Amino acid sequence: MGLLSFLFQKNKIIRSTHEAEMFREVFRENYELYVKVGKSEDLKRFQELGEYIDSPLFKQRRKEIDSLSYAGSEYYNAEKQYKQLLKSKKLRAYFLIRDSEELKGYLRVKESEAYKEYSKLRVVIMSPGFDKKLHAAEFAAYREIIKSPKIAALIRLEKSSKFKYYTELKDTDQPAEFERLTAFVQSDDFKKNRAYLIDKKRYLTTDDYKLLCEYEELKKRPDIAKYHALNEDPYFNSMLKWEEVFKDDFNTGKLDENSWITRYYAGDRFLNDTYGVGNDVQLYTKDNISFNDSAVCLNFRKESIIGKYWDANLGIRERKYEYTSGLLSSATFLRQKYGRFEAKIKLNRNGLTQCFWLMGDTYLPHINIMKSDGKGLTMGSISSGKAVVASNEELLKTLELGNDYYIFTLEWTKDKLVWMINDLVVKEVRENIPDVPMYVGFNLGTTVAPNDHSLPGKMEIDWVKVYKLKN
Repeated sequence: MGLLSFLFQKNKIIRSTHEAEMFREVFRENYELYVKVGKSEDLKRFQELGEYIDSPLFKQRRKEIDSLSYAGSEYYNAEKQYKQLLKSKKLRAYFLIRDSEELKGYLRVKESEAYKEYSKLRVVIMSPGFDKKLHAAEFAAYREIIKSPKIAALIRLEKSSKFKYYTELKDTDQPAEFERLTAFVQSDDFKKNRAYLIDKKRYLTTDDYKLLCEYEELKKRPDIAKYHALNEDPYFNSMLKWEEVFKDDFNTGKLDENSWITRYYAGDRFLNDTYGVGNDVQLYTKDNISFNDSAVCLNFRKESIIGKYWDANLGIRERKYEYTSGLLSSATFLRQKYGRFEAKIKLNRNGLTQCFWLMGDTYLPHINIMKSDGKGLTMGSISSGKAVVASNEELLKTLELGNDYYIFTLEWTKDKLVWMINDLVVKEVRENIPDVPMYVGFNLGTTVAPNDHSLPGKMEIDWVKVYKLKN
């Protein structure tokens, strides 16, 4: 039972027939949108994005991105080391000397004969116990050579602190490491990653955030939002499970004889003629089918006629009828086991019995979707068990319906039968559920001769629809 039906039943409120039809019209419009969106690439994309965004992987990635920090990162450590090396006097001196013209000159002098002589004399002069008096010639030669501008410049450079720093570092890895770090911290990759890690809103720059924005935009799209709202709508879902298999709105002004016969099925099949049964006072004839304001009318009138009658003991006989009426049956066109059967019928309280029913090849089982007579409205089913006839028919005394159109519905599944009027559930049974294909029937009649003042009588049917459960 749907939520709306439950509320109506609880509060004994029957929505108007106009409202009930509007609900159906809205359902049709919503269903068109639902099917269109359901097949769209946009919904497929939205669902794929939603699956990813709801996944542990997405949440973990978000957590990891939010927890990132520049401090302690490889970029932070590289920049810190770079800045420390940048402050080093020794390293600055190293690069000043390494790239200087002074060093180039120094190296050229070291290749000269004068430098070789200087080196040889210097070894002597600097040797332990050297006596300049004993080695006056060598000492004089040394004093002379160091006065040479090139050798003097070389000696001054070697004595400088910056050259000492250069010499100290030139055979170490420190200069190369500094150059590597310099190239790294000045690279586009470093700048990009440094800016990313420093940015407190870094998540907004990620591909995941772009996917999240795409998902949120799709989620706000009116058609997709409507699609998901419909998935939660009780009435929509109660109707969604049914697939329409037959509809007749009787708006052509003539009967579709491919869909309907106007007599009992046995008469149509075996006699090719109409006949009466039981205590019926009327004979059903095709002439009593007419049309009015897009509705089909079953007319009951006073008319003397000779027609066939089924006598349980003697079989088919003829008798005189004083009344004729109308009947519609889908027996030769549509039979169905289980489904949703509904019709919009105008109640006419004129002493005659209006019936909307389902039946198979035999009278039992038989379901009265609606039977209205002078006593009121009766609904229920009759079935045959083992030598027993089980009936759950009941007169719905608490319902007060006017002489107006109402939508009468039966939902028949293997588990239950549910009767509704304008979507209000008025009866439900879960035992003795018929399980044979049945056809739809409408008839107007009586078993007692009516008062002439109530004639002619009519039963008006605006439309009829049959649904089956979707697979």
